[in-house]
Amino acid sequence: MAKEAISAVKAAEDEAREILQQANRRAADSKKEATAEAEERYQQIIKEAREEGERIKEEALSEGKSISEPIIAKGLEEAERIAAMTDKDLDSAVNIIIERIVNADGNS
Repeated sequence: MAKEAISAVKAAEDEAREILQQANRRAADSKKEATAEAEERYQQIIKEAREEGERIKEEALSEGKSISEPIIAKGLEEAERIAAMTDKDLDSAVNIIIERIVNADGNS
């Protein structure tokens, strides 16, 4: 009878060890799966963030271009107008500037 009880206790201990080992394996597997899922989600978030950053950059470039094009066009027109000025026009402009400077300083 004592031998049977010892065998039963030993069998229960063996079964408990096996259950514990299975639980540890399941926990390790769950941890691996969770880590893999977290890494996959992390990569997805990074990808989405990069795509959003690229979209914002393209939007900003497009907006900047639409703002700058009229300014550049106006500057080019003014540059062409200045380049097309004759010597007579330039002399007249210089004289007007000199006159304004002299009058502004009060020295005549």
